[in-house]
Amino acid sequence: MGRITFDRSLYTPDAVETAAAAYAEYADIALERSSDAVIAIVGAVRGADRDTIEHSFSNLALQETVVRMRRAAVLATPEASAPPPAGPAAGPTADRSK
Repeated sequence: MGRITFDRSLYTPDAVETAAAAYAEYADIALERSSDAVIAIVGAVRGADRDTIEHSFSNLALQETVVRMRRAAVLATPEASAPPPAGPAAGPTADRSK
C-alpha cells in the first residue's frame, strides 16, 4: 500500500480528488484530508505496476492543480472580464476588386 502526501501549499484538494477519480479503474485510492495536506492511500493496483500508477496519478494531480490555478489567474485579470473592442478587426485587408 502506497501513501502519497500532497501538500496544500502546492496542490489543490479538488485537483487531487479529480486525479483520484480518474485513476479509479487503475487503483483503489482513498483520500484523507488535513489542514495542510491531502494524503492518498493507494491500495490495490490494476493494469500496470504500482510505481507507474502512483507516478502517473501524482503527475495528473499536479497537472490538474496547474490548470486550475491558471484558469483562476486568467479569470482574475481585468482583461478577462472586459468586453472585446468594438469596430472592425485590426490588421491588413486584401483588395479583391482587381
